Amino acid sequence: MNTVLRTVISDNPLTRLIGNVDESFIGYVYSLRYDECLVQTNDAFKHAVNGLPHNSFLLAAGFDPSRFDAAPPIDQEVVLLRVLGPTGLPQDADMVRTRIEHHQRRRESERLPGDVNDGLDPMTASELQWGGMRCRVLGTFYMKNGELHLGSDIENFMSLSRMRAFKPRGASLELIVNHVNAEIRAKAREEAQKAGFKDTPKPIELGTVRFTSTDRLHRGETEAPVRVQIQPADFLARRTAVLGMTRTGKSNTVKTTVSAVAMAALKSDIRVGQLIFDVNGEYANANHQDDGSSIADVFGDRVRRYRAIDTPNFGDLRINFYEQPDVAIGLLEQLSRDTRGNAMDITTFLTSPLDEPDKNEDRGGHNRWLVRRAAYYCVLNAASYQAPSGFVVEFPVSKAVVDQISPELPAGFPGTISKGNAQFYRLSLTQATTWFSKLREINIATPLFSSSGGKWVDASLEATLNVLCNMNTGGTYIRGFRQIQEYRDYHSARRRGDVVEEILGHLYSGCIVILDLSAGPVSIRKTLSLRIAEAVFNRQFGALNRGETPMNVVLYVEEAHNLIGKKSDLTDTWPRIAKEGAKARIAFVYATQEPSSVHPNILANTENWFVTHLNNDDELKTLGKFYDFGDFLPSLKSAQDVGFARIKTLSSPFVIPTQINRFTPADLIAEMKSLGLAAAAASSSEPGAF
Repeated sequence: MNTVLRTVISDNPLTRLIGNVDESFIGYVYSLRYDECLVQTNDAFKHAVNGLPHNSFLLAAGFDPSRFDAAPPIDQEVVLLRVLGPTGLPQDADMVRTRIEHHQRRRESERLPGDVNDGLDPMTASELQWGGMRCRVLGTFYMKNGELHLGSDIENFMSLSRMRAFKPRGASLELIVNHVNAEIRAKAREEAQKAGFKDTPKPIELGTVRFTSTDRLHRGETEAPVRVQIQPADFLARRTAVLGMTRTGKSNTVKTTVSAVAMAALKSDIRVGQLIFDVNGEYANANHQDDGSSIADVFGDRVRRYRAIDTPNFGDLRINFYEQPDVAIGLLEQLSRDTRGNAMDITTFLTSPLDEPDKNEDRGGHNRWLVRRAAYYCVLNAASYQAPSGFVVEFPVSKAVVDQISPELPAGFPGTISKGNAQFYRLSLTQATTWFSKLREINIATPLFSSSGGKWVDASLEATLNVLCNMNTGGTYIRGFRQIQEYRDYHSARRRGDVVEEILGHLYSGCIVILDLSAGPVSIRKTLSLRIAEAVFNRQFGALNRGETPMNVVLYVEEAHNLIGKKSDLTDTWPRIAKEGAKARIAFVYATQEPSSVHPNILANTENWFVTHLNNDDELKTLGKFYDFGDFLPSLKSAQDVGFARIKTLSSPFVIPTQINRFTPADLIAEMKSLGLAAAAASSSEPGAF
């Protein structure tokens, strides 16, 4: 057959995987099983392909790439292998003996290497260059419906194998690491369209292939960098683990993921909310690693940042205890559980809800709520919780109570005002505290009754008054309002509106919301983060249960072992988000350096993995249970290079060792400008007033 014609006929995806035989041939397959392959190789072959790194990929094929048309159908496939290490050949003992005897016979002048054969005759040197290589079988490339397809195993093997081994390089290697089967692409397109994308988001370049820490040869000047791409759709409604020691590139990986998802959403003009629980302030603030820019600098007004202290350009993460008494009393109750003991009055005060009753259905209950809320304000003031400027306490009173208390009040004390048919006091916090203190004093001596004949001071109000005065009804001292003084840092007098609803508003408008938990009291992290996480979970599942399609939301958490630890109750909020959130389109990205401390059920349901250096055998043992990470445990323990990760994503059936690109804000900003998506700078706002 004409050579040119044969070349044309033989040009197909399988032969392109092999590439130029002169630059890829590495040896002969002499043993093949369903899970393992043994390759006989030679130092000369290794030299020709620029080395054979640990954990690198090999290809095994039983056809001549230049004569593919002549290959029988059973041989028209390419087996994908991963190099695990050397293995012995039957003659190894003789070869070792020959080498030792040769060294023993060396003269004084032959201590250092000499010619290419190192003092051996050419024939002996050639024989001693042979060795075996043990490889893991990762799958089989073959043609299916006219497209390249990768199966995750091998279907058949021959005892007398005709297969040759090849090292993929350049375009061939890029094709392998970025291959996605047709049915997976179709499923991704379907899921993307359901999520509102115009089409499947384009792959994002995450980094380049890197097999070993020492990369002098396979990433040297003569080898073109091989791109590793990730599919943004892999991270929507999925779980992603980012594992590794501190300072090994976890935050860089998360920033790259956040940017990839945001860019994919912007290009398709859809909303994807991203919420980052930033324990160390790495995402909310610029640092030298990111060329002095942050995520906020890239995406501008599409980013909202929050802190638990007053900071320019940050929303206030705290709540206003005066504005949201129902939320505040629940928060105080939760915070004080371990410190208040069995004190009756403080327990009654904190466990009596301050949710507002319906005024039309229960006017009397609504009036009692107004009175107890007013007393609650006085307790806050006594405990030194700063009130909003010009704050006024207003509550209704019956004429009978006014008649009994007014004579005991200081001269010039404000009187009541009329509102409809009711009498109301409108007082400052100091005046209200005086009034309620006098109410308690008189009520202990002679219980007060309303105009209708019922007790005016019920058990909840009585406990509140006792807390206000630091004394129980019997006259014994109690801690009272001092019990809640230590939680003042959770309160912000400047905040306006519910911070949770505000954050959800930004999240569901498609913003990146960053909660900077590095500033302010450490105790705020868990409590406020949990409130926000619960709100997201309930909103997403509420939409799902109504038969609606929830919006895509991505949650990112650091120090995840503290939230989804192995002893966590799977019915708690964080474990439920991690375990069940995907049903309601909640993607969960969790970072930790202690995978062994993460709940095993959550690890078992994680689809995407980014793993850098781990220095502990216990952590590595946990990781080795999943996918083919077991092949990488020695290198994960020894290689401490920043950004050197082993990646397994939903679209890829095997782990890919990758040097992750640095998060480069300037490149992202330039790309956004080129697409006409440049964001406006984040505006300066009062905390809580975004």
